[in-house]
Amino acid sequence: MFKICPNCDFEWHSKDGSLCPACNDSTQNDEVEFDPNKGGAFGTSRNYKQLNNFYAGVGIVALVLIIYSFILG
Repeated sequence: MFKICPNCDFEWHSKDGSLCPACNDSTQNDEVEFDPNKGGAFGTSRNYKQLNNFYAGVGIVALVLIIYSFILG
């Protein structure tokens, strides 16, 4: 699992230790575990397949509109 430092917002793997490598903070009580089901950006959320399908659909529509504007424009 990943840990997030509450002071500097740095994220590191738990195998690297309990101290934050960026600021060397050892506050054990304030550390937050990374939850991959909570959500995220750029395909890191639990609905990443739906999001990727949405991006593909928008890309196809944009491509068709660009080709259409070159043919008729």
